[in-house]
This record gives sequence, structure tokens and C-alpha cells, in this order.
Amino acid sequence: MVRYALTVSALASSVLGAVPTVNIPLNFAHGGAQKISTELVDPSTNHTIEIVVDQGSENFWVFGPDSIRNWGCTRLGCAGPCNETVQPFYDYPNSPSASKPVPFRSSYSYGGNSKFITGDVAVNDTFQFVSDAGLSSTVDTEVAISSYMTSRLGDSSGKCTPTSSFDDGILGISPYYRKPTWNTTGPHVRQNLLEAGAISAPVQSLWFDEAPEGIEDTFTGHVVFGGVDHSKYTGDLVKVPMVEAPFGGVTLGYYVNPPVVSVNGTAFDNSDVISPTCLVDSGTTLDYLPVSYSQNDQFAAAAGLVVDEYGVIGWNGTCESIPKDTTIDLEFTGVEGKKVTVKIPLRTYARSGVNPSTGICSLSFSTGDCLFGAPFATAAFFAADDAAEMVAFAQGGVSKKGSKPDPNSITLDLA
Repeated sequence: MVRYALTVSALASSVLGAVPTVNIPLNFAHGGAQKISTELVDPSTNHTIEIVVDQGSENFWVFGPDSIRNWGCTRLGCAGPCNETVQPFYDYPNSPSASKPVPFRSSYSYGGNSKFITGDVAVNDTFQFVSDAGLSSTVDTEVAISSYMTSRLGDSSGKCTPTSSFDDGILGISPYYRKPTWNTTGPHVRQNLLEAGAISAPVQSLWFDEAPEGIEDTFTGHVVFGGVDHSKYTGDLVKVPMVEAPFGGVTLGYYVNPPVVSVNGTAFDNSDVISPTCLVDSGTTLDYLPVSYSQNDQFAAAAGLVVDEYGVIGWNGTCESIPKDTTIDLEFTGVEGKKVTVKIPLRTYARSGVNPSTGICSLSFSTGDCLFGAPFATAAFFAADDAAEMVAFAQGGVSKKGSKPDPNSITLDLA
């Protein structure tokens, strides 16, 4: 890992209160790509690059100059015939604040090995991150420069016409690992900040402001490294133990036991869902709710939804007509048997537009498994203490758009 000196600019966001913190403002494109992200400002061009902020990933990378995206082959590890130059990219050779690049062999895999991303160097730089609320923060850290991505994606057009979007960079915020089963390759932003003294503990919190008015409007929020902002939730913040990944896999990210799902007072069975534990993963665009497949029809009826001929649940009408007061309620059991319920507005799940063949507004959730992605993150206040292997949940979505972290409300305590 590259070592570096923490500059005054990085300290600017960490001396506001008694607990040193560094924050990054967040967006969630409601009804669009549905990613939890921040906008990185390229120091050399002032152009912005969308960076996914991902609880299910460890590392920070962004594409550099002359990077290539490859596709056209659906076999594992196979390079296809299609290539395109990645735009936008981080122009580190021309950044006035970037360090000299150092050799750093990086290799990252996403989406069940559907995407492989590689690179050969890393740099330190002073990055500005901005959100749709007009807020910004400055962070000094290390980033891996990726130069090549191959996607397991066929070329259906036969003309190498791009058919899907892809991430321009990922900032992983999962725990930093040094253990027999897994070591984080890095760069790991929060660990860099901890080693540099910009934060004092491997603690973080993430929240979003209240839901915007329109289906197409953008949610805004923050992730805070080094502290828990107790002003950004309502009710109790309840500690929930982290558990092992399902099926004996490597525990990478934040896993918890399944909550009880209820709608309008009707609770649903989760005894036969695929995964016995649930990943909290802001980098995933939809939620998998732990409701048994056999209860799909009952679940849809309780929520005022319909099930199409393929078993897909949706809203029978325009996305804008979804009531604002209908919620999907998730009750988690925490330490000492304490309970906490996170209510997710049904409108949060609306994708843009209506399926023209069915007249149904598609929703970004499924049932029969358990994963809490970007929609969950907009409604749930999340905190984590990696050293204690503990997370905490409360009802989020209560602060006004543009709300900043409150230094007087930040502690190192999860509850």
C-alpha cells in the first residue's frame, strides 16, 4: 500500500467536532440507474465521474486514460471481439495534486464474475466529491487506476453496439480484512484514513435525507467515516450482530440475520428463502426481500400490488400513483432481543416508467432471497463498528435535503 502524508485539506472535514471524521456526500438516482453514488471531480478537468459507494466491496478504483471496456463473449475469462474506450476517466497524469504513480497490480471481480477489472498502478490524490444537493467534501486518499474491463456479455447486435451501462469507478466501504480466510487488496479508503490519523476508529455511518417529491428526483445523503451521526435517524438505534456469509463462503461485507417482513400489519414467513443470512449491500440496485416464494400472492395483495404471468410483482398503474404512505416494514432482532423496524416506502422501489406490454410499474425488489441494496439504504440509517463486528439500524430518511453531518451529534457509539 502506498503511504502518504495527510494534507491540510483532508483534515478540514475532520476537525469540526470532538470525534475526527471524514464524510462523502451521496446520491441515489430514484427511478434511474438506482445506484448509491457520489460524483468525483477530476482535479485536472473539473469533469465529474460517477463513483458507486458500495458496502459490498472493499476497494477504491477508477478508470484512467485509454482504458478499454471489452465484451462479446459469455464464457468465463473470455475476451470478446468488442472494445470501446472508457469515458469519462480520471486523468491522473495531468492532475496537479496527484502523486507519482507506483506499480500496483489490481484485479477486481463483480456480479458473480460477470465483470473483471484490472490495472497496474495506483496514485494518491486530493479528491473532491459532490452530490446533487450541492454539498462537497475533500478527501486525500489512494486509488487504484483500472485500465481494462471485460464483461461476460454477448454481442446481440453483431455490430459491437454497446447494450448496457457500466460503473466508472467503485469506492468500497466494507470492512478491511486481515485474517486467514481473506486479506483486503485495497486501496481501502477508510483504512487509509485510519492509518493517516484522519479518523480514530473503524466506524462509519450512512444515511439519506427524506425522500424527494418526484419519482424521477434524486435522493441525497452522506457516508461518514470515523463516527456515527445520531441526528440522522428517528426512534432507537439498535445494534445487530454481524453473522457469517451463507453457505460457508468468505464473509466479505456486512451480513445479518433475516428480518421479519410485514405490510399493513401482515407478516410473512421467511423460513425457506434461499440465503439464511442477508447481505447489506448499497452497491446492488435492488432489494431481495426474505419472503417465501409460496407467499408471493399474499404479499402482493397486502401491498396492493399485482403479480404478472412471470411471477414479477409490480404496481398496477403509473409509478407516480403509488401511495406515499404504503411501506414495506422490516423488523430486525438486535442484541439482548431488542427490535428495530425499518419502514421502506413502496415508492422508493419504483423504476422509471411503466412496462408498455403490461401497464405495470416495475419495482426494484424481488422475493425468495435476502439482500438489502440501494433502496434499503435510502430508508435505513446504517452504522457499523468493524472492530466489534457489529452493525446498527434505525429509521432513516428524516433529515432535510442538503443536511450536513452534525459534529455535535457524532460519537463512536453505535447505540
